Amino acid sequence: MINENKSRDYKKSSSFKVATLFAFLLAIAITTLSISIYLFVQQSDYQSVSHLVIILSAVSILSLIAMGVIGYLISVFVVTRINRIADTAQEIISTGDLTKRIEIDSRWDDLSFLGDVLNEMLQKIEILMEGVQHITDTVAHDLRTPLARLRNKLEHASLQADLIQSDEEKTELVKDVDNLLKTFNSLLSLSSLESGRQGLKFESFDLDKVVQDAVDLYQPLAEEKNQKMIVNTKAMQYVGNRDLIFQVITNLIDNAIKFTQTQGTISINLEENKNVQKIVIEDNGPGIPKDSINKVFDRFFRDQTQQHIEGSGLGLSLVNAVLHLHKASIRLEENSPGLKVIIEL
Repeated sequence: MINENKSRDYKKSSSFKVATLFAFLLAIAITTLSISIYLFVQQSDYQSVSHLVIILSAVSILSLIAMGVIGYLISVFVVTRINRIADTAQEIISTGDLTKRIEIDSRWDDLSFLGDVLNEMLQKIEILMEGVQHITDTVAHDLRTPLARLRNKLEHASLQADLIQSDEEKTELVKDVDNLLKTFNSLLSLSSLESGRQGLKFESFDLDKVVQDAVDLYQPLAEEKNQKMIVNTKAMQYVGNRDLIFQVITNLIDNAIKFTQTQGTISINLEENKNVQKIVIEDNGPGIPKDSINKVFDRFFRDQTQQHIEGSGLGLSLVNAVLHLHKASIRLEENSPGLKVIIEL
């Protein structure tokens, strides 16, 4: 989702309004002072003109005094607001507490507007740092078990006469290492996508062919579980990165096959409505609990009911990152039974 541009119209800026007020007061002072000088020089009747000159001079002096008082009050106001922003920043630097926010007690001035934007930035940084902490804890937790298991297997094998006793043991060791490598590779890919470091080439391609290629790739896996795959596509062009979109579709089909029971049904539909292209993937599996639907795109999140199924919990995070780069959206809905995944390109 693209953030709203919060730039202010200069005419609504408090700085513009104050500058206009100063210009108005200065114009009054200069005008009245000029008229006073002119009347004084051109006076023919001293008594009749002197009274008017005094009044105009008084107006001019009062305008200048008003400008001075307003200038002083504005300087106090500005310094107070700047100190408030600086003190909050210094407190965050010294304590590391990202929950601190700049106090805002008004909405009409530019510095309060700036403070509001800075508070939004601080909130974003806080969320990102919490995510980093969560990822660190999760990586440590999720990798500890396979690493410990791999170590035990190697230790057990080293105690035997033959280093590795059987092909089955070899396969298990290779599988554990592959799972670790897959997790790290997924993390690197996700980090690269989210940071924008990946040089992406967007071009037009046949979206229907990409969908069909993904289905053909996973058809044998579905057949192993006696699952029925129903595919409905039509010729459709899309501008984006073909490889990444292919990765999105294969990831979602893989999830559907993995979490749908034997002899289940999976449907993949390619639709277009009012210039909006949609990829809809449905299954009749167990679905996702309501309280978990909003969490499935978080890194390493895995619902408690699905912990027994192999996976790293990074697949949907990658999907979300790719779609974000394409300014596309994804949402999950209940399929009664099962899950419906809707991608809008």
